[in-house]
Amino acid sequence: MAEPHSFGRYRVTKPLGTGAMGEVYEAVDDVLGRDVAIKTLRTSSGALFLDDRFRNEARAIAKLAHPNIVAVFDVDVAATPPFLVMERVAGPSLADRLTAGPLRTDQLIPLGIQIARALATAHDAGVVHRDVKPANILAAGSGTWKLADFGVAHVPDSSLTVTGQFVGSPAYAAPEALVKGITGAASDVYGLGATLYEAAAGRWPRLEAKGALLAPVPPLHTLAPSLPPHVCDAIDRAVALDHTKRPSAAELAELLARKPSAPLPTEPVPTTSPVAFAATTLARPAAPLRWKPYAIGLAALIAIAVFVSTRHSSSPAPAGVVAPATDDEPVDIKNELQQIADQANAGDVDGAREHLEDLEHQIGPDDPDAHHMVHDLRKQLDDLGKHGRKHHGRPGD
Repeated sequence: MAEPHSFGRYRVTKPLGTGAMGEVYEAVDDVLGRDVAIKTLRTSSGALFLDDRFRNEARAIAKLAHPNIVAVFDVDVAATPPFLVMERVAGPSLADRLTAGPLRTDQLIPLGIQIARALATAHDAGVVHRDVKPANILAAGSGTWKLADFGVAHVPDSSLTVTGQFVGSPAYAAPEALVKGITGAASDVYGLGATLYEAAAGRWPRLEAKGALLAPVPPLHTLAPSLPPHVCDAIDRAVALDHTKRPSAAELAELLARKPSAPLPTEPVPTTSPVAFAATTLARPAAPLRWKPYAIGLAALIAIAVFVSTRHSSSPAPAGVVAPATDDEPVDIKNELQQIADQANAGDVDGAREHLEDLEHQIGPDDPDAHHMVHDLRKQLDDLGKHGRKHHGRPGD
């Protein structure tokens, strides 16, 4: 076919490419004075699908007002050849961009969110793309991507042409489209998932070979280990073989937009005195460790114990020291309580309990206050032991 000079008021400036369904030209709208793209549709197989259904679909696409969808300005199905007038996007296509290697994470996530939201808008309007792949995603500058070719050569309710041939790219087609010729919103999500998989890993492992098109793909993290886990999970779900297990396009955008969870903070083992430790612990924001409420209670009890022990100034021993039941060296209860607190906060509840029993044996029978403190402390340790196995200071235990 000779290169046309114009399509009505649209003056051709240069050819842009040739596809399976027709040619694409750059042109100027001489009425509005803007650059446009003209896509022609071949009719060699007959014009049965260029009827009211195609016209209605073209109109539906033209109504899709979304910043990440290539806009359709005009359509003429009566022309020879029929043509569509679309927004001119500079490009390159994502397929061309990927020849230089995978996208960085900060490039991949915005791309996925933008195209997923574009598909969600189309699906809400009842329009299914049917051929989402890297070649149909165009760069529009400043980190913006646009989805092009919204199924303009497809019958609205089928992925088969009038000749019974599958229309689309088998490598990116969903299993239900390949096996049953059925396409829908979930099929578009699959195509986008396959596109994002390739953009992240540098290759799409589903080959156009017998049997390979229906085989599960490896988890994305095995090929792109540096990608955030929530992004890998979202893309893996999008390419699930079972269409019922895929997220919707809107859900996929939300999954990709989620921020990864921050690591859980660890609780430091106290090295200060019981009183200072109790004050700082009570003032510190709550940590996510399940045993922390008991550690706070234990620290507060230690502070009370030290306060009570220092009140007994009438005792012959120095403040904070309790005379033992034997003639051995006096027991420094303040130091012993500190050690018990360290053990409990380090996760060794059983060791702290044994330490407390040894301390009780060393306290003389004439100091009921000390025994009372030991009794209360033992109750705290018993309660702590009931709420979990022996800990070793791991976050989240």
